[in-house]
Amino acid sequence: MIDPCETALFCETFDDDPSVSDIADDQEFGPWRASLATPGAVMNLDGTHTTSGSRALHMSIDGGIEAGGRLFADGDHPLFAGAPTHIYGRMMMYIDPNGTSVHWTFFGASGNAEPSSPESHRRATYLMSSLPRDGVNTYSFVYGLSADGPDPFQDCWNQSETPMPTAGWQCVTFEMDSVARKLRMNMNGESTPAVSVDETGQGCVGSVVPDDTPWYGPAVEQIYVGAWSFHPMDGPLEVWIDDLIVDTAPVPCP
Repeated sequence: MIDPCETALFCETFDDDPSVSDIADDQEFGPWRASLATPGAVMNLDGTHTTSGSRALHMSIDGGIEAGGRLFADGDHPLFAGAPTHIYGRMMMYIDPNGTSVHWTFFGASGNAEPSSPESHRRATYLMSSLPRDGVNTYSFVYGLSADGPDPFQDCWNQSETPMPTAGWQCVTFEMDSVARKLRMNMNGESTPAVSVDETGQGCVGSVVPDDTPWYGPAVEQIYVGAWSFHPMDGPLEVWIDDLIVDTAPVPCP
């Protein structure tokens, strides 16, 4: 099989800069700028769990707190040329132990809503996230659209029935089509998505935003990867991510 890093617009194995180990808030390296919320969260590059090379991105969040670590990429990078509205990608992810919260996220793509949408002046974000079901993490998509005058921030979700396995590597592939408002997340090369969105999700936060609100997606100007909980964790969470690829063509599992 051809190495997808040879042709992909964005590929990160976390092995290119041996000088980087512990990652601090606002630290920059490679294409990344770090965001780290402390106390209670640590982000580094280590070799505890890897799928290629000697290191992977590691995030640790303590129980009982709202915190996390993420790496943001934007600006003058081939992936963002022309602000694409249809992207694909894959990452390898290892979760252990299995702390949950109301919502923690591991990948996002954002930018102003795509130009043909009625919300093109508002910031839109597609998130790949975890939402809890019966005390375990599940794969989920979450949608955010910035507030616009009296129209509030839109915070909507679509949750799978699929638990997020722990203590083993999972290959997570995804497709985000902002114009068609189509999202897909697949596990380990399976053809049936673990979670999908067509036009709208299952619900939205609050009584003002209708549950059938369309998910007007971004013209992508920024991506991020990491583990960030927007609510206090009910237990500690550790996540490793390796071999992240983002492109405008489908990306297979290795």
